[in-house]
Amino acid sequence: MPSRSVIKTARLTLRPPVAEDEADVVAALNGQGVARWLTRVPRPYGTSDFRTFLPAARPGAVWAIVDAKGFSGMIGLNPGLGFWLASHARGRGYATEAARAVLAAQFADRTAGPVRSGHLDGNTAAAGVLRKLGFRPDGFRIVRVAARAGESVRLRSFALSRADWLAANPLEIETARLMLKPLDPDRDWRDLSRIGGDPRVAPMLRWALSPWPETEVRRWVNLSRWRGHPGFRLGVFVKDGPLIGVVGLFPDPANVMYFLDPGHWGRGCMTEALRAFLDWAVTCFDLTEIEADHFADNPASGRVLEKLGFARTGTGTGTSAARPGPAPNVLWHLTVPPSSA
Repeated sequence: MPSRSVIKTARLTLRPPVAEDEADVVAALNGQGVARWLTRVPRPYGTSDFRTFLPAARPGAVWAIVDAKGFSGMIGLNPGLGFWLASHARGRGYATEAARAVLAAQFADRTAGPVRSGHLDGNTAAAGVLRKLGFRPDGFRIVRVAARAGESVRLRSFALSRADWLAANPLEIETARLMLKPLDPDRDWRDLSRIGGDPRVAPMLRWALSPWPETEVRRWVNLSRWRGHPGFRLGVFVKDGPLIGVVGLFPDPANVMYFLDPGHWGRGCMTEALRAFLDWAVTCFDLTEIEADHFADNPASGRVLEKLGFARTGTGTGTSAARPGPAPNVLWHLTVPPSSA
């Protein structure tokens, strides 16, 4: 997996805390409404406290939250999820945005176990963040809060499994022009039927008919929903626009599929979509090799694969529900460079 010591989101950079953060951290933790919600942070919080904290803040486990104007708070997964924001950064959705990015990096590992978190009674802001992220209540315990002179307070515990994370945080992959996200049979079946059932497209696919009826489209979508592991397809959408294609990843061995609305052929859309999809999949599933194939009378698909680093490995035969019988196909293979996997 790539290093996650620095994580970027739409508005934030999460990076390891540094000595230059001292004044900001001390000021924030001595302000109103921060330390009282943290169990172990004393108040007043001094420079010596920060200097004790800093060497123990491991890169990839603790991050400073930085926006365009500078330091905004802290977040950690060490091992439980915890976060706080400076007063000027509250009410902007920063905690949710930062936590979502940290958890996405964590749950990119298919073997990752549940993440735990919690909040003190009365901390409705933290409760809202955990709820948005998909955490489930997991009991409570009594803790002593340093900033409240050791007062005993109830801490509500929460847990988040990888399955709950995936359900609450649907996959989206963004490129310069496109958005890749899970298909919805109610929303997308008409576009899928039109595109996949096009007589120029259906013969290039294994399962599409021409025309492609609603019942078959819905069944196809439901069989390959995103469930957190290979064996799924995503829709390729123009940003704030319509569905124009599909990409998919299947296992044993890892292999990709894709198709595009003929109205968008020749614009580099599939190369753009598939490049982003493969970059994400390699990281998410630790892929080292990926295979692909296309019918021999579809050379445009081969050009896409070649641009993305696939090597042609041979030929074979394949079938399509929209063809009268088996037809020649071309086989491709991608070996992922070690630095990418």
